Amino acid sequence: MAQDILSKTHEFMAALRRGDGALPSHDPDAPRNDALPLEATALQSDLMELTTELQALVQGPRLHHVNLVNLHAIYKFKLPSLVPAQGSISYSELADKMDVSEDVVRRIARYAITKHIFRQVDNDSLAHSATSKMLAETPMMMEWIGMVCEEMWPAATQAIPAMAKWPRSQEPQHSGFALAHRLDTHVFGMLVDQPERAARFANAMVYFNSNADLSPHYLCEAFDWEAELVSQVVDLGGSAGSTAVALATRLPSASIVIQDQAVLETQARESIPPGLADRVSFMPHDFFQEQPVRGADVYHFRWIFHDWPDRYCVQLLRALVPALKTGARVVVSDYVVPESGATSRYKEGLVRGFDLAMMELFNARERERGDWVRLFAEADERFQFDGVRTVPGADLAFISAVWQPA
Repeated sequence: MAQDILSKTHEFMAALRRGDGALPSHDPDAPRNDALPLEATALQSDLMELTTELQALVQGPRLHHVNLVNLHAIYKFKLPSLVPAQGSISYSELADKMDVSEDVVRRIARYAITKHIFRQVDNDSLAHSATSKMLAETPMMMEWIGMVCEEMWPAATQAIPAMAKWPRSQEPQHSGFALAHRLDTHVFGMLVDQPERAARFANAMVYFNSNADLSPHYLCEAFDWEAELVSQVVDLGGSAGSTAVALATRLPSASIVIQDQAVLETQARESIPPGLADRVSFMPHDFFQEQPVRGADVYHFRWIFHDWPDRYCVQLLRALVPALKTGARVVVSDYVVPESGATSRYKEGLVRGFDLAMMELFNARERERGDWVRLFAEADERFQFDGVRTVPGADLAFISAVWQPA
């Protein structure tokens, strides 16, 4: 394994150099590799897998929760923004700015330093590392950390008690999140009434979706849209319209309708380039209600189904039925969990980790291929399952069914 790590590290470095990328560094002034070529991305994944497995073997069965304690402190006290972009700041000055004791500041900072978050200049001063500088310069990344620490972590501690309290439940409010935060509603129902938490959630999702492997352009490569003569697409839960814009750019004669909550309309309209405004429109719509756009060629859901238990996903599909014409395609962009042992432990673990996160937040799930087949069949036998498509470099898969009433 060590020899394989060495070999792939050399390959990774060579791929970075060929693509004019920078070698990884903790130096705060080092350039960042915001977008890696596909070759380097594959090697990066291999190295993460190998080094994670090596660490697990060497470390043995030890578990640590204190990373989240440390990250929560960094988020709550906005520590990265208190450290100057250049130079350093003393622990005593930080203590004054944070209104905590100097001893606490040192303990927080020095644990973070062991994770390459910040670096110590001398015994009394703190300076930025590459990671802490990125946190200081990327507010939405900090929002993601805040959501993990203040929303998801409490939910995780109550996920199993929720399962015990509501065994075999198919209700989204029967979740660890609802139990931890003392709610009687779904996460999204709570966010409607709490704008500050809703804004943090939205910003965290923007940051998470900024990852290149989640780019909406992969949907454009998953199907031969031109050959299918697609003239109208409905993008359900389309948010600010990134997927709609990508499709409209790929299909110059197609019209795209974004459907989502009315509160997102202004943001969506402002996100549509002027050159596409005549073909990309926004329509307020609750996707559990009957679909008002009839006869479209494609109805698309991006990362919607994993937020809902099976019975609600069946409702989503059945709400489309009155609007569907023969040959209409339903596309779901979502994770497809690999069968156990079908891929590496590292890659399988990433997706199954998301599965547990959906359980704790929404009493929902990520699904294997067979789960998707059953979902469409339960919704209506006239859905002809058309398989799962993957695109190199994309994390999400593209699950498809065609409406065949005869």
